Amino acid sequence: MTELGEWKKKVYETHEVQVLVRQRSQTEWEYTVRVCRPKTNIRAAGTLLEKSLITDHFKSAQAAEVAGFAHGERLAKQLA
Repeated sequence: MTELGEWKKKVYETHEVQVLVRQRSQTEWEYTVRVCRPKTNIRAAGTLLEKSLITDHFKSAQAAEVAGFAHGERLAKQLA
């Protein structure tokens, strides 16, 4: 399916969170989230990478993006 452009980035207190939104089906979207320390290589081995669950049902790209950043923020807080 389609990806919505580039990874979007936000920096939380101690970590950088990036989210990529992708269309799962004609009516649902999913996200991939990456979390690492700011100013480090987001693709490095220490980067935490997770995806939305197959049981997550996002009806819009925006809803998937919001959920992706919320997931990333939770992960960042756990890693702090």
